[in-house]
Amino acid sequence: MNAFDAVVIGGGPGGSVFAARLAALGRSVVVLERAHHPRFHLGESLLPASVGVLDAIGVLDEVRDTFMTKRGARFVEGAGGPAAREARYAFAEAFSARWDHAFQVPRDRFDELLLRRAGACGAEVREGWEVTRVAFDGGRAAGVEARSEDGTSHSIAARVVVDASGRDAVLARAGRSVERIAHLDRTALFSQFRGTWRDAGDREGDIQIVVFGDGDGRGWFWLIPFRDGRTSVGAVVSSAWIRARQRLGGAGALFEAAVEDAPTVAWMLEGAECIMAPGATADFSFRVGSMCGDGWLIVGDAGGFIDPLFSTGAHLAMHGAFTGADAVHAALDTGGVSPPRFESWEREVRAGSSLFTGVVQAFYSGDLIPQIFADPQHPFLRRSITSLLSGDVFGDALWVREMRTRFPPQV
Repeated sequence: MNAFDAVVIGGGPGGSVFAARLAALGRSVVVLERAHHPRFHLGESLLPASVGVLDAIGVLDEVRDTFMTKRGARFVEGAGGPAAREARYAFAEAFSARWDHAFQVPRDRFDELLLRRAGACGAEVREGWEVTRVAFDGGRAAGVEARSEDGTSHSIAARVVVDASGRDAVLARAGRSVERIAHLDRTALFSQFRGTWRDAGDREGDIQIVVFGDGDGRGWFWLIPFRDGRTSVGAVVSSAWIRARQRLGGAGALFEAAVEDAPTVAWMLEGAECIMAPGATADFSFRVGSMCGDGWLIVGDAGGFIDPLFSTGAHLAMHGAFTGADAVHAALDTGGVSPPRFESWEREVRAGSSLFTGVVQAFYSGDLIPQIFADPQHPFLRRSITSLLSGDVFGDALWVREMRTRFPPQV
């Protein structure tokens, strides 16, 4: 049996974008996705800097026709109710605003759209297939062992193995190269509502980020509006906050406690209908030691996840997958699918991730919050924050260097 050019583990945004791009370049690709789409997933707010990827793989028109347009991000103080202090950042004000908007996407529909696009581009898509291990030949990845839906085991040979397995991080965890990110031990409590408060006009699709508490009790809410009237609502809280409320019990009681800590959110939810029982996911921030090796590459959350604060997960996954597919395509032409061929790719992806990490840590330490709500606010700082929120973090612009200096990541 002939080997595929690439076998992709996982059919989320990273895996699907990688497969769509590489297949469109004429390579043979198979995607092995454990679940069946559509399936629920958090991370529903996209960034403008991802829009170019959607355009390049040919799904932008469908995304625009299907999902809510997002033109900005609004930060609100949680203690103030309807009169809370706020700061809105419009993406059109970024330093390099090629795209002045993004989209709010229920991930069941969005992820399925991307996976189907990978198939339309020529990738073979197999849902209900679970990868049990990556097969190595002399230290080089040579394919995977996988179990199909009927329980049968299969060996699939490939010239390159791409791990897009999300937080399962198949390759990194097998190699014990996963480590926690300092000061980001957080838990997300999440639900969905219908009938929440929304801004009006072009601002209706804004993500609302409501900040509450301080010190170890600092947390924040997201409110992400969908076109069909639903709103994704979630709170991100510290481990210390959770420990102080262990007596409350499950996710529902903890979610209610977080709402009580943020009167602004209580006001936004007044009269709204809860349409999904609250859930929780904990300890999601991590980094990995290496994102490439002999015959393998890691894209998306499988290469590390920071925090949902700036909606970075899907953005880093799609950007890294698209550019990673180009790097693999070039490497396959020479037969050299090895780390030196991917050094510049990994360096770029890590640089963007590192910038986000430093700024997120500064948010939780309290150093960033006064800058977000500053009034008056220096125009350069305002445009820098807007550019960060837009996801434009992969270059070496002056504002990027300034933010790296001001908010270096903490080890």
